[in-house]
Amino acid sequence: MANIEAQIKPGGMDQRAIVNLLYQVVASIKGICAKLDDDGGVTDTDHEANVYTAIFNGEITDGRGNTLRNLVTAAEDRYCSISPAGITPAALTELLYQIFDMLETLTEQLDAGEGVTDTDYEAKCYTAKILWIIENVKGSVLGNGTAFYIRPGSIPESILVEVFYNLVDAIETLTEQLDADAGVTDTNYEALWFTATILMRVQNSAGNAVGNDLTTTP
Repeated sequence: MANIEAQIKPGGMDQRAIVNLLYQVVASIKGICAKLDDDGGVTDTDHEANVYTAIFNGEITDGRGNTLRNLVTAAEDRYCSISPAGITPAALTELLYQIFDMLETLTEQLDAGEGVTDTDYEAKCYTAKILWIIENVKGSVLGNGTAFYIRPGSIPESILVEVFYNLVDAIETLTEQLDADAGVTDTNYEALWFTATILMRVQNSAGNAVGNDLTTTP
């Protein structure tokens, strides 16, 4: 029987689960971008270049030893590295900043891109989901709302759980919207880059859960 219990929930998450989820989130964003670049209905072919290659600046190794690695030369001093064996509060904050930045950049490009019919990707998949302002190690800020200001250093576990929940929810919402968009040719974004990639479940403080089957999670 599949394990459907949330691995990340209020009062219950460990470093391995955090790293695995972050790996899956970044892998999903990268995969969505690559698929958009190859999609016959989407004119732009630089989503991966603009969103992943230009923004993700670090190294993530998950519990199975899979690694995502990319260096933004102009921002070498913001390079972050995380693995189940080590994740500092500063590295976690920097990586979350980069994920927020990737989501915003991707949804803005979709709204402006030729071939895509919908123009509310940012509103539905970024603004409505990313409800915190975050500050990176250089003092740059982005995000939405005023509920909590995430700064370099420790992040309360209660806030971190909500952030993780909304990130996974944003990816599900984004892939569902792409599948339904009349201008996008492919209709398996959710199947490939949510259902088959986000192999963990996150439960928020309201008791809602998002994510997928944990049977293959490392």
